[in-house]
Amino acid sequence: MKALYVKVTAPRMLSTRMLARLSKKTAYFGPWAPLREEDIASSPLPDPHYVRVRNRLAGICGSDIHFVQADGDFRIAPAALPGITRIYLGHEVVGDVVEVGSEVKDYKVGDRVAAQTLAGSCLGQGREPLCRYCAVGNYALCEEARQQDPLSVGGGHAEEWVTHEGRLFHVPDDLSDEQAVLLEPAACGLRAALRRRAQAGDRVMVIGCGTIGLMTLQCIRAVQPDCEITALAQFDYQADMARKLGASNIIMLGSDAYGEVARLTGGRLYRGRLGNRIVMGGFDLVYDCVGKAQTLRDALRWARAGGAVVLVGVYMAPMKIDLTPVWYFEIDLVGLFAHGGEEWQGERVSTFDLVVRLLKEGKLNFDGFITHRFPLSQYRKAFMTAMDQRGSHPFKVIFDHGAQASEGR
Repeated sequence: MKALYVKVTAPRMLSTRMLARLSKKTAYFGPWAPLREEDIASSPLPDPHYVRVRNRLAGICGSDIHFVQADGDFRIAPAALPGITRIYLGHEVVGDVVEVGSEVKDYKVGDRVAAQTLAGSCLGQGREPLCRYCAVGNYALCEEARQQDPLSVGGGHAEEWVTHEGRLFHVPDDLSDEQAVLLEPAACGLRAALRRRAQAGDRVMVIGCGTIGLMTLQCIRAVQPDCEITALAQFDYQADMARKLGASNIIMLGSDAYGEVARLTGGRLYRGRLGNRIVMGGFDLVYDCVGKAQTLRDALRWARAGGAVVLVGVYMAPMKIDLTPVWYFEIDLVGLFAHGGEEWQGERVSTFDLVVRLLKEGKLNFDGFITHRFPLSQYRKAFMTAMDQRGSHPFKVIFDHGAQASEGR
């Protein structure tokens, strides 16, 4: 089978960053790039609890792009954990079970499934006893997180995927493939909205209107319909989608964002030396769905005293940032990673199950998110399209494993 993976080594990452200054295509897809394409021979299931999935659709996530661009730093905390240097891409995926191991109990051939739990977690590898986090469904926080043989082979960016049954999620029959492939990014958005829930009457800001930002925005609206949401967008097509999904106000990147924050919240804008600015009395909640040093710096200065900033976006390098608002104004800085188990209306439910429930209730809407489709053979064009926000206007670029067309649409 054809499969895409990244080879995470310091020489490949450094050479890719240097070459990207001259030619992004050469840097990202050349012989020294982390991204590799390989024809992997089909082999027997490595463990009786493993299954083989033939993929239908798979999305390109921002983290996949980070890997392709070699956008990371070995000094960050997660890089100290034990792991592997070969990472198969594609965790936003829906497919069909085509083979099951002899000890698999919850899945059968023909079941339609999506990827859910993380590969290194207790649930994702069938380890017993479960750590305290996996025991309550919070596999993203697994304290035993590590890779061990037998490993998953392939991913969404491959024709097939061989994995432990603990990583799978049953896709309901009444969901389309297009809805199913968006369950994972929607679950990330819902997890963000639930990490610090908006209250009725709150003024809320969402920074960034890519897929995760827009999913977070509509999940905030689904969890608390009676709040006012302001979105910070970079492009007009993102702003249009944000309005459709429930944003009350839009601030465009490049405008006087500090002035707009003060105007929309009734706060006071103060200007200090050397261009130093802060808004007092800003938003009750700010969700940073970009996660870079500049956006996090602004988020902390746009939240009111005693408010909260939820860090949703992923930036895989150390930051130099002013954290004084955390103590000086008692602003809570809250993080999250992926999805897991949630408390919802008196019950414990997985984030994926709750996304499905809200989708069926009409509180979430996935229409318009999938903007481009490519066959796997055109992975170079697919990745470049996903990176080209200004020209291609992408939200979600997907691989259609059943596509025969030679052009993405």
